[in-house]
Amino acid sequence: MQRVTGLVARRQVRGLAAGAARVQTGKSGSIFCRQPAVGLLHHRCQQRARLCTGPARPVGVKPGHRSSGWRFLFAGEKGRLFSSQAGADEPPGSPGSQPHISVVGIPDPLTWIRCKVITFLIELYFQVDINSAEFHRGVKQALVHVSNKMSRGRYHELKGVVTDEMREYVEEKCKSLTKAQRRQLAVNMEDIIFVLPEDISVVFDEHGRKFCFVVMRFWLVSSHEGPDDPEGTKIFKVASSEDGSPQRKLATAVYEFHGELKTGTSPDWMVTTVWHWLWKVAE
Repeated sequence: MQRVTGLVARRQVRGLAAGAARVQTGKSGSIFCRQPAVGLLHHRCQQRARLCTGPARPVGVKPGHRSSGWRFLFAGEKGRLFSSQAGADEPPGSPGSQPHISVVGIPDPLTWIRCKVITFLIELYFQVDINSAEFHRGVKQALVHVSNKMSRGRYHELKGVVTDEMREYVEEKCKSLTKAQRRQLAVNMEDIIFVLPEDISVVFDEHGRKFCFVVMRFWLVSSHEGPDDPEGTKIFKVASSEDGSPQRKLATAVYEFHGELKTGTSPDWMVTTVWHWLWKVAE
């Protein structure tokens, strides 16, 4: 098992971008960091190194117990779980009909294949199915929760879901937005068109612990002012508005999730990277 998962850790999936930065983590692992915004690269790689060399974070389930749910524990509400299990409450969506969306392209097939291989190995050795409907429902709920808190300026309520370093980064990025632009950050479940892993890494630290980093890209419709996200128009096309309502735009968001892998237990995931196309538009 150590040999196979070690191979995964050494041969990182790099994502869609050609550029990558390498950071050594202790004696046992390395990370290839990809980011959608240049200013985020140094911050993200430093944060990964700290997460993989710091003390272990307690897991939310008892040792030896396998949990099929993907969940977040909210700060200050120890009994409340953000769950992806079937039947879990989903954040409310916005009223009104969604525009017609057509598919005009496909995601990068090589990235899709590489992520499939690594998700298979992670499921085989750690019983964590990153490709499951439950996991995808959970990451969608995370996007909805985090984006809505950002849109209201309630960054302190992200504690326990987003790392402290990323909360500070998010708050700093949102300072440059107008009040109207900040409100446009909010994403509802119905706005999400598609979600796909863009990069998956398994990293060993010097103590032999194993950490998983999963970068998810979300394609969504937005009411922001400005151009469509080129990453969105490669794959989807939004029909023109015919009822006089504002034209919806294509946007993407990239979130990275981090959790420690332990055989037979479900990781406690944390959001370690947040990026929204609207930040790029507002620059």
